[in-house]
Amino acid sequence: MSPEKDSADPGATKPKRGLARVYDSLSDANFRWYLVAMVASFGAMNVQLFIRGWLVFQLTHSFEALGVVHLANGVAGVAASLMGGVLADRVRQKVLIVQIAQGLNAANALAVTALLATGRLELWHLIFASVVQGAVQHTMLPARQALIAETVGLARLTNAVALNAATMNSARVLMPGLAGWAVAALGGEQNIAAAAWVYLSIAVLYLSAVGLMLPMRLPDRKVASAVGTSPLGHLLDGLRYTRERQEIRLLLIVHLFMAWLAMTYFMLLPGFAEVVLDTRAGGLGLLTSLVGIGSVVGGLIVAALPQRNRGRVLLWSSLALGLALTAFSASTSFVVSAFILIAVGVLQAPRMSLIVALIQSRVEDDYRGRILSLYMMEFAIMGFGIYLMGLLAQAVGPQLAVGSSAVGLVLLSAGLLLFSPRLRRLD
Repeated sequence: MSPEKDSADPGATKPKRGLARVYDSLSDANFRWYLVAMVASFGAMNVQLFIRGWLVFQLTHSFEALGVVHLANGVAGVAASLMGGVLADRVRQKVLIVQIAQGLNAANALAVTALLATGRLELWHLIFASVVQGAVQHTMLPARQALIAETVGLARLTNAVALNAATMNSARVLMPGLAGWAVAALGGEQNIAAAAWVYLSIAVLYLSAVGLMLPMRLPDRKVASAVGTSPLGHLLDGLRYTRERQEIRLLLIVHLFMAWLAMTYFMLLPGFAEVVLDTRAGGLGLLTSLVGIGSVVGGLIVAALPQRNRGRVLLWSSLALGLALTAFSASTSFVVSAFILIAVGVLQAPRMSLIVALIQSRVEDDYRGRILSLYMMEFAIMGFGIYLMGLLAQAVGPQLAVGSSAVGLVLLSAGLLLFSPRLRRLD
């Protein structure tokens, strides 16, 4: 017997109930291949974030330098995100965009591998690699996010987005810890050239993601229409569409500030771990993995939630996240901080999954890539904010920098709960 269809989305099956809802989207073979490919891709990305931050701090011992690397990534990502959205709406097969981008990321990682192996790596090389990675990643991200809805349909979208986030955080559980252990075991504390093996593994993972998407079989989609036929015309039409839809505009603005305030701690963690918690590569990898463990648990919880009261869940979890990050900023104990970061991971999951699910459920298919490009562009813009937080950490210390962003998240979430009934009532 064929599965029951959802009348609101004829191409999608109706979501299951109870615990069966957690794995609902996995009944789709294309989504299974997508998710397996993302295991490799997210593994590479998380190791890259870990090792690049560690290398920057080992070369400079500067929080400002950490901020500069994220700023470089952000500058490259701003323009790339907008054009990536246009590309996602104009190309018939989004899978090809994702595969090409993964191949370019692999080449970027191999270049850093060669520099490390020959002892020629300098800070500017990491900044340049961050620019390349930012441009490639943000060109690809709108297509990758839109591919989820295109594969599973709107009825299972929240479930699929949450499983996608849980997959990303599963990679964060294992990969940074392994990378930190490998750096320490290979003598990286005395010789950063040992990190060449880590960058080589990043390239292999990105190439694996390319291959794992080959079995996906999605029909060619109708290319979106827009005012004018040029890429610029498509872009301007997407901006007009956003301006006319108040709920989408509100979600994008909230996401920009929430993501910045919630992620400051993670971007400064390589320096925070060494200066405040007195731990090196192995301890940093463990802390990153513990965040991942919490995020996997949180992602599975979100995957099991029904598609109602999502606005309230988003705001209350963000408020709790701000309180947890405030506690983390005040802790100088590695053990206490480790337990807090598990809670931080659990509470990050709703923010990571629900905003994008709420946006995707309110956008027309023809505009999906361009609206998601604005969502992804905000991650690039966040690089400017992280640079400012890096300057603050350099001036007054990482605890005050992380604490100030955490308090900001508490105030923002509480204010939205009290004064934004439109967001609070979103289902």
